[in-house]
Amino acid sequence: MAAAALFLTSCGGGGSNINPDSKMSEVAGEMAGMKTYMIEYKSTLSSNEINSVTKTVQWVDTENDRYAFFSESESNYMGEKQTDNSLMIMKDGYSYIINLKDKTGFKTKDGELEEDPTADIMPEDDVTFRQMIEAEGGKILGNEKFLGRDCIVVELNQADDSGEPLLTKMWYYKGIMLKMQNSFTTMEAVKFEENARIPAEKFEVPAGIQLMEMPGMP
Repeated sequence: MAAAALFLTSCGGGGSNINPDSKMSEVAGEMAGMKTYMIEYKSTLSSNEINSVTKTVQWVDTENDRYAFFSESESNYMGEKQTDNSLMIMKDGYSYIINLKDKTGFKTKDGELEEDPTADIMPEDDVTFRQMIEAEGGKILGNEKFLGRDCIVVELNQADDSGEPLLTKMWYYKGIMLKMQNSFTTMEAVKFEENARIPAEKFEVPAGIQLMEMPGMP
């Protein structure tokens, strides 16, 4: 369930016709109407051992089957400061995983990565959003406004790193998670553009990156 969190279903209102009892086939149709979008998140994590702040930006062009995910983070783990700056691009049947700090990366055909971030995000078409959430032991709390959108708020018990249940709330709009919050972390959209004009260079590997092409999997 956690792997699908950014891509699941949505809200009533705000230009959306989806409600908690909509079938997933209806959700897919609603999402198809949004040909492109750009979303920027700010995430904060705070625990006894680590504190971090992360900026992530997603550029999604479903019409041309192109995706780019940028991440920039600063963390303090038990007094040791670390930074990370990465980019993933998916287009033309290939994925590019890039470390922007050391200007290295690798290229692989889609399907060869151990974990596809967009895999398994859609359940059976005739299952409703409510049924899917309840099957995971969660519940729908109602609607709230966030970032000017009318969102459905979902509550789930997700396992933390130690396997213990962690109560998590999520706000959804048109297939996009706009906010997630639990006792350790908050992730929320600070900018969201539907049907955005995305420059073509967002889907290009930056200059100066040394790419290694991974061999095909047997």
